Amino acid sequence: MAEWESSKRGAKKFAREVEIGKTYYVVLTATYPWGDEKVWVSYVFDHRQMFTGGAMTGSMSAQGLCLNYGPVYDEKPGRHIRPMFECDDDQVYATPADILQVRNSRREKVRR
Repeated sequence: MAEWESSKRGAKKFAREVEIGKTYYVVLTATYPWGDEKVWVSYVFDHRQMFTGGAMTGSMSAQGLCLNYGPVYDEKPGRHIRPMFECDDDQVYATPADILQVRNSRREKVRR
């Protein structure tokens, strides 16, 4: 399991070593009424910046991801950490894309 630190040196190293199409994971601490809980979020770098050629996931660069949310891992965290927005163990969690689809369908109903 490779790990890139949340530092300038680690972010530059991650930006050089990132592979397009590969999934990377970040472990965050979510605050809930019952207490803090560790969750993971996955990112897939699917394109490159036009001018610099750096890897991008959505509008976030690899360097920005590592600096802001690091450390970054290349393997999925263990079972003791649950996913924030994804499916795990046949349980479906709402993803941002699902929420956007529901909002758009509601807007379409209002337009009619």
